[in-house]
Formats: sequence, C-alpha cells, structure tokens
Amino acid sequence: MVRMSETVSWTTLLGLLGAAQGLLLAGTAASLGGRTNRPNVALATVLVILSVAVGVITAEHAGLFGPSIYLVLAEVTVSLALPPVLWHYADTVLGDRGRVPLWMHALPAGAWLAYLVGMILKWSIGGPPYRVWLPPIAFLVAYLTTYTILVGIRTWRGSSRSRTLVAHRGVLRLTVVLLVLMHLSQLIRYVFREVAALSDIVPLTGTFVVCFLSVVAFRQSRLFAGHEPAALRRKYKSSTLDRAEVEGIRRRLLEIMESERPYRNENLNLAELAGRVKLPRTHLSQVINQDLGTNFPEFLNGYRVKEAARLLGDPDWAHVTVEAIGYEVGFRSRSGFHGTFKRLTGETPAQARARMSQKTIQDT
Repeated sequence: MVRMSETVSWTTLLGLLGAAQGLLLAGTAASLGGRTNRPNVALATVLVILSVAVGVITAEHAGLFGPSIYLVLAEVTVSLALPPVLWHYADTVLGDRGRVPLWMHALPAGAWLAYLVGMILKWSIGGPPYRVWLPPIAFLVAYLTTYTILVGIRTWRGSSRSRTLVAHRGVLRLTVVLLVLMHLSQLIRYVFREVAALSDIVPLTGTFVVCFLSVVAFRQSRLFAGHEPAALRRKYKSSTLDRAEVEGIRRRLLEIMESERPYRNENLNLAELAGRVKLPRTHLSQVINQDLGTNFPEFLNGYRVKEAARLLGDPDWAHVTVEAIGYEVGFRSRSGFHGTFKRLTGETPAQARARMSQKTIQDT
C-alpha cells in the first residue's frame, strides 16, 4: 500500500497547481463554440496531455506515493501520446491532413498500450513475476524532440498557406518552442542526473510550459470561437465606412478569394477572413451582408460550389471521388456538400460530373 509523503515542497505544490490550471483551461478551450471548434479541441487535448505529464512527473520526482512503477508507466504513456496529438493539432491549424494518416503517427503509442494491456492481463491471472520493460530515457527524449522539431518545420513551412488559421498559428508556434524547451530540460536532467541542484528542472520547466501556454491559449480562445468585445458589435447604420471604402474592401475581398482561395479551409470563419483582408470583423461583415447581399456561410458556399464544379469537370480530377472533391474545396461532410451543391446548382455533384463528361465527349 502506497503512502503519501508527509511534507510537500514548494516546487511540488507549484507543479501540481500548474497541472490543475492546465486541465482547467483545456476544458474551457474545448467547451467554446464557434466555427473553429476542431482546433480548439485539438489544442485542449495537447494541454491535457502536457498537464497530466507535468502532474505525473511532479509526483514521481517528489516521491508523493513512494517508489511507484505505476507513475513511471504513466509518464511513459502520456509522453508517447504527445506526438500524435501535437501532429493532429498541426493538421487542424494548417488545414492539411498530410500524406501520412494520423493513425500511423500513433503506432508507437498504440504498441505501448498493447504491451501494457498484456502486462496487466499477465498480472491479473497470477502468472510468474513479469519483468517490466521500459524504453530508455535517452531514446524517449530523442523521439519526443524529433517529433516536435518535425511539427515545427511543418508549421513554419505551411504558415503562409491560405488554409492556415492565423490566430491558432501563433499558438502552435509557441507550443513547439515551449516543448523544445521542455525536452531540453529533460536532456539536461539526463546528462547531469548526479547534480542535485537539477533534480527539479523537469517538473519546474513543465509547469512553466503548461502555465504559459494555458494563459496564452485562454486569452486567444475568444478569438478562435469568433467572439469579440461588445464595443465592436455595432449596427451597420452606425458604421463609419463610406462608399469608396466599401468598394475598396469588396474589391480586395474578391481578389483574395480568387487568388488565395481561403474558402478551401474547412475551419475558415469570419474573424479569420477579416484577418486576411486586414479589416475589423464588423466592416467585413457589413460588406458581405449589405454590398454583396448575402451572409458569410452562403458567401463561402458559393465559392466552394463554383470550385467543386470546376474540379468535377476537370479531366485531371476524373480519378478523384465526388466526396474527396467536396472535402478538397472546404466542405466538412458529404451531406453538406451534396445538399449545398444541389441547392445552388439544381443538380447533384454526380449529375454535374456526368453531364460535363458527356459534353466533353460530344465536343471531341
């Protein structure tokens, strides 16, 4: 039976409070609504993994439950869970699922979980003593550092793409930098493990990473969810835009939609598009609603359907399924793509492809 230590140092208390803060703010970020809820949830998952890791490492270093193999196993488990979670967050921010499926990034974590299940089953049936195998610390740190650097390279290379979420991009970059700092502290602790003064460097660095990232993420979450200060929620009749400014905004907006095609980002919302046009959200909303005579979802869907129709009639895309084209142009679901396409064009995507294919045959 394990017994909690009678004394708790200030570093241990700080680590546990940091882990609790990270879990609290992760729940807050995940519960926010808005059109970019997927990256919010992905970021919250990263925060949960980091918070649990900091809590486990703090408890292990402080010996809160005595020498416990269970804490070591938990530390390895959450460490191996971090790379696929971080990669998924990059997927949602960059609007790019990548060539390698996410489940392949999770293979090491899945193999470790399978090993744990087998070990637990062995223990439960009362078999002979089962020696616990643990991955070498140096290997684990190298694996985590390599994955973090790969995500960082991918983030910086893909930041200029039209599908990238502008606000989340900054938080993703910060996450990569802070994780590299945390892995560096793990490396220092491993190399100088005989130095007593560095015994708490990992939990303290992890606490700093979780607290700093949590505060930044929480402050940005309102932007991710599409909220804005009450002072900006003005009626269009009180707008300071004159006709020349409205015309300039409309021209700039249409140029960006045609050249950068941001509508292909399934997470695009009004705040993100306003950031690309470099305008307050209310001004962009006014131009779309009053000058273009539509609302934001319909404005995006018009471009998406037009792009889908172009791809459906392109011979180079003949091998791509209708559903894949729908996802390619920014729709989130098959039903949403088919329903919107038929509502705006009067025919289904499959009917449109068949009609354009027949026309091409006749023309040739």
